[in-house]
Amino acid sequence: MVFGVRPPAPGAVEVWTIDLDAEASPAVLAPDEVARSRAFRFDRDRDRYVAGRAAVRRILGDYLGCDAPAVAFRYNEQGKPRLATSGGAPVDFNFTNCGGIGLLAVVGGGSGPVGIDLELVRAGFADDEIAERFFAPEEVAVLRALPPADQELAFFRCWTRKEAFLKALGGGLSIPLDGFEVAFVDRAGAIVRLDPAYTPVPAAGWAVLDVSDVASGAVAAVVAPAPLAVARHRADAGF
Repeated sequence: MVFGVRPPAPGAVEVWTIDLDAEASPAVLAPDEVARSRAFRFDRDRDRYVAGRAAVRRILGDYLGCDAPAVAFRYNEQGKPRLATSGGAPVDFNFTNCGGIGLLAVVGGGSGPVGIDLELVRAGFADDEIAERFFAPEEVAVLRALPPADQELAFFRCWTRKEAFLKALGGGLSIPLDGFEVAFVDRAGAIVRLDPAYTPVPAAGWAVLDVSDVASGAVAAVVAPAPLAVARHRADAGF
């Protein structure tokens, strides 16, 4: 482990891929995290939760220059964690997981919030009227204009970008999913339309990046204030 890793430069985000099926000890977790781990019904879900929290603590500990158990969090009303440090935190972060994969996005403190979302592409979702229920009408029109064979991937691109944006804003559904519009047909993305009542940052002030190459069959997106460049790491390096 290397303490004191420099935070990302302004306009950069570091995305860490975490193997949630790797063995991890709950010894580095806080008491509330241990209690939550015990609430899982299935062993695999508990073990993946422990592996994710332990890796997040170790990575953030490197940025802070401290041991993993010393990393402290505070939570907003929607449960999104931030570092509990005196003064300004050196980094902001967001974590997502799906199956045995976890992703941790880290930006330098003061660069603004960051959100990340990961989904495994599953058949049938694009045909299940989920888009009509949750997406903006303009997004539904773009999705349904695509050839049927392309709609599955496009659906998950749209979904992950919208979820990542909501997570960047603080989590929860403080903004309805149909209250803003994202570009999603191509790997390059953007916030196309956003009611200024939802956030003081205009739509053009957000960057949406596709990071789906983290795993086969997965779609992932990271959202943070623009401009944005991505560096990728694996959490098993150095641990």
